[in-house]
Amino acid sequence: MVEKDRLFFIFRFIISFGLLFLLIWIMRNNIDDIIRILKDSNKIFLTVAVLINLPLSVLLSYRLKLLFEGQAIYLNLRDVIYLTFIGYFFNNFLPTAIGGDIVKAYYASKKTNNTLVSYAVVAVDRLFGLVATVSIATIGLIFIGRTIDNKLIFYSIIAIAIFVISLMTFLFGKKNPPSLKTDKGNVVLYLKDKIYKIYASINLYKDRPAMLVKVFLLSIFLQLVSISCVYLFIVSVGAKVQLVKLFLIIPLVWTISMLPSLNGLGVREGAFVYFLKSDIGVETSIAVSLLCLGIIILYSILGGIMYIMHPLDKFRLKKCVGGV
Repeated sequence: MVEKDRLFFIFRFIISFGLLFLLIWIMRNNIDDIIRILKDSNKIFLTVAVLINLPLSVLLSYRLKLLFEGQAIYLNLRDVIYLTFIGYFFNNFLPTAIGGDIVKAYYASKKTNNTLVSYAVVAVDRLFGLVATVSIATIGLIFIGRTIDNKLIFYSIIAIAIFVISLMTFLFGKKNPPSLKTDKGNVVLYLKDKIYKIYASINLYKDRPAMLVKVFLLSIFLQLVSISCVYLFIVSVGAKVQLVKLFLIIPLVWTISMLPSLNGLGVREGAFVYFLKSDIGVETSIAVSLLCLGIIILYSILGGIMYIMHPLDKFRLKKCVGGV
C-alpha cells in the first residue's frame, strides 16, 4: 500500500510539474514579458480581488456548516473554518484539487464521531460546488454559446452538465435506498455496506429541500464572486474579455484542475492558457493563472499555520450536538 501511494504521488508530481515545465519551456522566450505584465499590473484591482476573495472561505465554511446541520450535526463556524483551511493546506499533498476533502472529512469525523456521515457531508459540499459551477456555465452557454469558436468548450459543458444531472438524480432520486447486510468477514459485502451508508446519508438531504435550495444559492453566489475575482485579475494586467465569457471558461478551468495532479498545479495553468489565449494572449493568460495560483498558495499557507497551531490532537473544541 505504501509503495502504491508513493507511485501515485510520483505520478501526480510528474503530471503537475511536467505540464508546468512544459509551459515554461514553450514560453522560455517570453518570461520577461510575463514578469513585466505582473510588475505593471494595477495594484488597486489586485487588492480588491484579494479582499473580495478571502471572505469567500468563510462563506464556503458556512455552506459546510449548513450541510452538517442537515445531518443533525451542529458545529460552530470556527470548527468548519478550521476544516476548510486545513483542506486547502492538504490539497498540496493529495490527489487533485479535491484531495484536501479527504483530510477535511477525516478531521470532521474526529469532531462528529461519525466517520461515514462526515465523508458524506464533505462529498455533498463538493458536489454542490460542482453543480453551481455547471449551472453558471450552462447559463453562459445559453447567452453566448453561438459566439464561441472553440467547440471543445461547448461540448465539454454539455458533457459535464449531463454527468452532474445524472449524478444528482442517482443520489437524491430514490426515496428508500435498499439496505445491505453487514458482514465483516466478507470484504466485498462489508465495503458495499459502507458505501450504502454513505449513500443513505447523502440521500437523506432530499427530505430537506429548503436547506438544499439555500446551499445551492449560496454556491451560485460563491462561484459568481470567484469568477469575478478572475475578471479583476484580467483587468489588473490590462487585458479585456467579456465577463459573461468567463462564466463559460472559468468553470471548465476549475473542473479540469480536478484531474490527477498536485492541487491542480500545471493542469490549471495549462487550462487557463488554452481557453484564454485567443482573447488575451498567451503571456497574459499565464500571468493571470499565476495570480490565481498566488491566492491558492495564500490559502494553503494560512491552512498550514492553522494546522501547526492546532493539530488534530489539539482539535478539542466543544463537543458538537446531534448526529444521525
